[in-house]
Amino acid sequence: MFFGLIGSLVPLAILGAIIYAIVKGVSGHRDRGGSDNAPGSVRRLFLFGFLYVAVHFAAWGLAGLFSELADSSGQIAEPLAMTLVAVPVVVLLARWAGRIMADRAERGLALTAYVNAMLSTALIVLLVTSYEVAAWLVTDAGSAPFALSALVVWAGVWAIHWAVWKKYENEISNLHVYFGATAGLGMAAISAAIALTFFLQGILDAGSALDITSFERDDFLRPLIGMLVGLAAFGWYWLGNGLRARRDPIWHGYVVLVGVLGGLIATVTGAGIAAFGTLQWLWGDPDSSSAVRHFEDFAPALAVMAIGGLVWAYHRLVVLGDTAKTRTEIHRVYDYVVAAVGLVTAVVGSVLLLIAVQEAVFPPSGGGRFDSSINIFLGAGTSLLVGLPLWARAWGRAGRHARLEPEQEASSPTRRIYLFGVLGVSGIVAFGSLMTLLVAVFNALFEEDGGPLRDEVQVSAALLVTVGLVAAYHFMKMRAEGELVRAHVPVKDVTLVTGDVAIASIVHDLTGARVRVMHRLDANGGLLDPAAVAQAVEASDYEHLLVLTGPRGRVEVIPYES
Repeated sequence: MFFGLIGSLVPLAILGAIIYAIVKGVSGHRDRGGSDNAPGSVRRLFLFGFLYVAVHFAAWGLAGLFSELADSSGQIAEPLAMTLVAVPVVVLLARWAGRIMADRAERGLALTAYVNAMLSTALIVLLVTSYEVAAWLVTDAGSAPFALSALVVWAGVWAIHWAVWKKYENEISNLHVYFGATAGLGMAAISAAIALTFFLQGILDAGSALDITSFERDDFLRPLIGMLVGLAAFGWYWLGNGLRARRDPIWHGYVVLVGVLGGLIATVTGAGIAAFGTLQWLWGDPDSSSAVRHFEDFAPALAVMAIGGLVWAYHRLVVLGDTAKTRTEIHRVYDYVVAAVGLVTAVVGSVLLLIAVQEAVFPPSGGGRFDSSINIFLGAGTSLLVGLPLWARAWGRAGRHARLEPEQEASSPTRRIYLFGVLGVSGIVAFGSLMTLLVAVFNALFEEDGGPLRDEVQVSAALLVTVGLVAAYHFMKMRAEGELVRAHVPVKDVTLVTGDVAIASIVHDLTGARVRVMHRLDANGGLLDPAAVAQAVEASDYEHLLVLTGPRGRVEVIPYES
């Protein structure tokens, strides 16, 4: 066995020697000839890509060895080999990376990608292992020595890379912060929805003679553990770091797409399922004569709706709570995201309504594709009941501003993206529906295999009519606003000379000006206050402005002629 273990290490030792020779050769070449003698980007990409892989092998190898110390299972060959080869490689590569990072010019995209990827990977491992270890401690689950070992090792990996990020925070993207907030929020929300489902289902069962959801104490504790672990990650990444970060496009992307859109979709989905189940029981054809069995999905739907509503409400408050009373691009993004969700939901309801009308007017002789026409009507009514008010409120608010401030609203990039997006998606859906409809018709004409023609064309015809009406309405809106968009020219053209490249979108939101950034590299490129910049820009009567940091941090505005 011993000689077999030695034999298994020989190829890995040879690989380690090759890696060591490459590292020493490349690093020695750099020391003798300087960074200009080799393509810097290729060298950094090689270094940090190799380091990412090596850290993985080293971390899992160490976790396996520590696990063996606690619970000997005889599976030591693989973690021992990984540790003996990967740990020295990590040390060598880390020393090389340290020399590279000491030079500011070398801190490029490769370093940013590595730190963000490493922190994101470590976070996922920490979330999973923390859950497993906590479940082992408070439930009747078996021992988890490997999870505990992995938690300790990867916590160290995470801490080291977090320290690297904090040291070079101004030069490394904080994308991993929003990834961590998303992962923590997702884990907490899903776990909370499961725990709330158990709680609500227990209440429903308590009032019924039929118990279909018998679950143990551990079944309730596990989602609570997941919720606490997710909330810890969300609190650290979002409340401790992301919430106080600059309001750049990544920040707004997380709040709007993850928080607002994700929470809104969950809320709409849960509300739709709960409402349809209730209407089906009252006026439709229930799935079961037993109320407990029919409402089996009612508790999960309510839980998803409640948790999604909390997520949506919180992020709506974050994205709109600290903005100015005047309408900015942030308000528009929120309105059009909500309008898009409502519109999609209403379109689904409209398609179901057309199918239900067709089923009612021309009843199928052989039963048709759908089991119950009344259930189709109820599904259509539920989707319209949920989607139409959502779309009407957000679209109506945008329409009021379009009437009061036609040039600003019509020329808004968010509104243009929304209109073009609706037309584009409608065109794609209409294209696919038309193709499906023609295939069904040709199959019927040429007597090829297929079901009854009415069943084959129901959905595609309803989709074609619905998206056609949606596209026509939005096309008329876009055409009516075309002249305003062409006539509208930004009042100011602003060039910001600063080290803060994320300030452009904020200044644009505050002033409506066209803004671009010249990245200042010297020590005088201090951070500009967006509010002070906006005030100075609006106070100037010139169209083309150069804005930079003046003496004592004062905003200096220089008019010029292009």
